[in-house]
This record gives sequence, C-alpha cells and structure tokens, in this order.
Amino acid sequence: MRDFLPILKTLNHSRTAPVLFILQIAVTFMILVNAAYLAVEKQSLLSRPSGLDEQNTFFVLTNLPVDTQARASQIEQDLLALKGLSGVENASVTSGVPLSGWGNFLEVAIQAEGDYDTFSGYYGGDTALLETMGLELIAGERFDQTPQYAETDGFRVANEIIITQALAQSLYPDDWRQVVGKTIYIDKRPQQVRGVVKTLQAAWSFWVVVEHSVLAPVIETSEYVYYLVRHVPGQQAQATANTLDYLMRLHGRKIEELMSFEQVKAQSYQAEYAASMTLLWVVACLSLVTALGIFGQARFAVIRRRRQIGIRRALGAQQGQIVGYFMLENALLTMVGVAVGCVAAILLNVQFSNWFELATVPMDFFVIGGVCMVLLGQAATLAPACRAAKVSPAIASRLGEVR
Repeated sequence: MRDFLPILKTLNHSRTAPVLFILQIAVTFMILVNAAYLAVEKQSLLSRPSGLDEQNTFFVLTNLPVDTQARASQIEQDLLALKGLSGVENASVTSGVPLSGWGNFLEVAIQAEGDYDTFSGYYGGDTALLETMGLELIAGERFDQTPQYAETDGFRVANEIIITQALAQSLYPDDWRQVVGKTIYIDKRPQQVRGVVKTLQAAWSFWVVVEHSVLAPVIETSEYVYYLVRHVPGQQAQATANTLDYLMRLHGRKIEELMSFEQVKAQSYQAEYAASMTLLWVVACLSLVTALGIFGQARFAVIRRRRQIGIRRALGAQQGQIVGYFMLENALLTMVGVAVGCVAAILLNVQFSNWFELATVPMDFFVIGGVCMVLLGQAATLAPACRAAKVSPAIASRLGEVR
C-alpha cells in the first residue's frame, strides 16, 4: 500500500484520463446492474411452476360433430375411450389450458355485497381434472359429486370449487387455510370452497394474478372442447398418435389444435425469453467493450510512463512491485467508478420502478456487480501491467522528462 500516495499524485497530475475512466466504469456499472437484474427476473418467470405435470401433458382442441343434446354423452364416451388408450395415464375435458392465452377470468369476493377483492382464472371440467393436471391438493378435499353440464360459462352453475393457495392467501392473508368450507362469491354467485391446490396458473403468463385460479366440476358442452391428456412418461408420441387415431374415427371430427404443454409454456413465455436473452447479450457485449477500454487505458498509461517505470526499476523496484502498482491504480479507479455507478444505478432503478412497476434491485446485485467490475478491471489490466514490469532500467537514460 506504499504506492497509494504516489498513485494519487500521478492521477492528480493528469486528471482527464482518470475522470473519463471513472465515468466509463460508472455508466457501465449502472447499465449492467439493471440489465442483469431484469434478465434474472425474466429468467425467474420462465422457471415458475405452472402446477401441471408439464413434461407429460398435452391437449387437443376438437369439435363435437353431434347434436347439442348428444354432446354430453359424446364427451363421456370420448373420455372413457381416451383413458383406455395405450400410453395414456389419464384424460379430462377442460374449459381452458393454463398459459394458452385463452380462458375466463372472474371477479372474486368474500362478501356478497360490495366490490370484488381480486381476480382469478377459471377452469371447469370433470372430477378427474385434478389428477390429469397433476395438481397437488394441500388442504380440503377433492370433488366427489357428479359433474354438472353447461353449454358455456360453467362458473355460473357451479356450487363448489377448488382454488389455488395464492388466491386463498389473497382472500385470507392471516390464515389462508380457513378458506376451506367457506362460501366465497364468484362474479357475485355464492360457491363453497372444497379444497386448495398448491399451484395452478391462469391462461395469461403476463397477468399480475396469474397464480389465482378456480376449478369447478362443470363440463361445458360447447361446439369445441379441450381434451387434456396426461401420458405415461416417455410415451408422448405413442399417446398422441393413439389419441388422434381415436378422435378421427368419428365422422365430421376436426382437430383444431394439438400441443404439448411444454410447447404451450414456451410459446407463452417467448417474449420474456427473447427479452432475457437480449439483456444477457447486452451484459456480455458491454462487459467485453469495457474490458477492451480498460485494457487500452492501462496500455496507454504504461506507454506514457515508460521512463518513470525505468527509474523505479533502476532504483531497485521488482517486477512484482511494478505490476502491483498498476493493478492497485486500476482497483482504486474502478472502485470510485463503482461507487458513482451505484448512485446512478439506484436512480435509474427508481425510474424503472415508477415506469414499469418493477421491484427495486436487491443489494446483492450491487455487491456482486461491484466485485465483478473490479475483477474485470484487474483481468484487463494484468497484461499491460506485466508488460510494464518488463521495462528495462536502462530506458530511463534514453527518454525525455518524467510524465
């Protein structure tokens, strides 16, 4: 640390380059911290559990080419046949598919009168829907009544429901378990909560209450229905082929859509994935540009101070001491730049929070970002510092005045 004062005197002698270096580090740090945080946030969205057995589930959107009065019996016949197919573990009819971008949302309240308390997604289906989806029941009981039928909007005829834990916590934040057995109001209609599942996402990944969902034992007999199929692990191709083969045996049947749930989730989060990858590229490219800038600044400093380095070598300075001098100088400038960048990053994050309703950047990102910036600076400075250490003491007698 005996080089500390000489370094300060050298930097004070020529202030322009150090100030520009500090500004470069500050701007880079400000951008990197916020970009890295946004990228991590986007990645966390991609890894959120949907509640379903994602690797072993697919859905088919198909029509019911029979008379309106015969649709209920056709659905029952289809489900019975689908469950018996090779490679199929379970099958259900549902009014919608999580993260598909198409479904119903409901107003939910704990009081009959007054405004709603929150919103929720909705799924109606047969009593095996929980098993087909692979949902985890954490409180209460499963449906045991025979499912009801409605042509559309099954939530209007439901009298008992199962809700997600996130919705229960929203309604009863002090003790969400007390919601079991309670009557809550779905679009102003009383419905008894029979149980609570851990997780089930709604149809829209971007929705602020995507974790709020309601299930009801009501089968909707509209012209088109969703069949959700859970297959035996590793037998997706066989289960899909057998499902299509059975469905197409009925004259007039059309397959509008068939997707695995992994495809559904990837499609739903494609914007978040693209944004995350873009931000990561920004972090990588900006880090590379910054490293090149630090390398150039350090190399320029070595060239300007060759006679000064030669004099120090002639006075007995070891190569390690010369390397340490330039490494310490870089570390000091980088830490000052990081300190300035922290203030700028906090101000930028506050603006982002106001504009886009984002959470504030955790302190961990500032600490890790600061350490990474210092290490990046040290790595970029090492080669010029080692070159400086190889300057011959004889150079002092051949160059002009000391800079």
